[in-house]
This record gives sequence, C-alpha cells and structure tokens, in this order.
Amino acid sequence: MPDYYLDKQPGQTEQSWSEAESSLQQLLEGNGRFRQGKPRFRRDIVAAQAAAPEQHPMAAVFTCVDSRVTAESVFDCNFGQLAVVRTAGHVPDRAALGSLDFIVAELKVPLIVVLGHERCGAISAALNAVSEDTHDPRTNYLVEQLWQPASQALEETDPKKAASHAMRLQVLRTITDLKRRPAYADILVVGAGYDLDTGTVTLIDKL
Repeated sequence: MPDYYLDKQPGQTEQSWSEAESSLQQLLEGNGRFRQGKPRFRRDIVAAQAAAPEQHPMAAVFTCVDSRVTAESVFDCNFGQLAVVRTAGHVPDRAALGSLDFIVAELKVPLIVVLGHERCGAISAALNAVSEDTHDPRTNYLVEQLWQPASQALEETDPKKAASHAMRLQVLRTITDLKRRPAYADILVVGAGYDLDTGTVTLIDKL
C-alpha cells in the first residue's frame, strides 16, 4: 500500500484509522483475487439471506453508473460489505452527497473510495463539448459539472491522453471536496482508478 495513505486524516482517531486501513487492504486484496479469476464470494441466494437481517459495510464506494464497473465484483466483496453510490462521472450531486452522509452517519463506515474508470462516457461527453466549444455547459448538468476537469485535461496533456487525465482530475477533485466536509473528519477518503481491460484498481493521490 502506498505510504501516502498511511497518514491519518486530520481529526481521525486511531481506531477509525486502523479500521479504514484494514478495509482498504481488504479491498485491494479482493481486487487481486478478481484479476486472478479466483473470487472468494459467490454472492448467491445463501449469501444474500445471511446478510439480510442487518448490514455493517466495511467501506463506501462512490463510483460511476457505467455498467462495466461493478464495485462488488471489482473488489470481490459479498452482500453487506460495501455501500455503493453511483452517478455518471461520479459527480457529487446533492443526492450522492446525501447518500454518502447517510452511510457515514448511520452505517459508520471508516472508509470512502472514490472510484473512477477509463473510457468514461460522461467525461468523454464533457471533453467533446469543450473541444468543439459549441455547447453551453449550463444546458447539460453533467457537462457543466465535468467542464472544469475536461478543460484542464485538454490544456495539460495530449488529446489522446485527455480522457484518462480528466478522470484522474475528477477523482482528485471529488476526494478533495469530500475531505472538506466536517462530518467526514474521522473518515479516510481515497481515490482510485479502474482499468476496464485489466481489471486493475490503482490508488490515486496525484496526477
């Protein structure tokens, strides 16, 4: 695990940090099993029934609506282990933030993972709008919300690399926004990117 994630968040207790670190390690190990084609959990009806009485997720995952990005599979987790919030381009709108607030307050997760992915359709739409300069971002909510990382990516990198760069910018922007929320002072918030071709999840802390 990269050293930069071994520093506690400001205000985070030792117990919360220990739980967050353990949860993150379990997710990364689960991704390893997923990549190797050796999942531990079948997620069948027996597992669903076992988890039905109550839930105690070890982490929240805020990710995209893309049908190819299924957090429970990517991290090889069972019913009840993850609380997942999804919006296109993992844009933190009011509903997403309200959902994460509920997960933190009521389900007591120690960890939030913001999971972006390669070839994101929402980010591609924003990049196209910025490139063509013919679209008013105020007429499309997602384009409006993703305009800044799309613009920055096109300014900072080659057009062929802009989509990946914009994804990372959006992940970093999202985790920065979440870390500012007072209710998350005791929560570890990390960013990650998912490679659709290899199934690999890579932690993101910088460009």
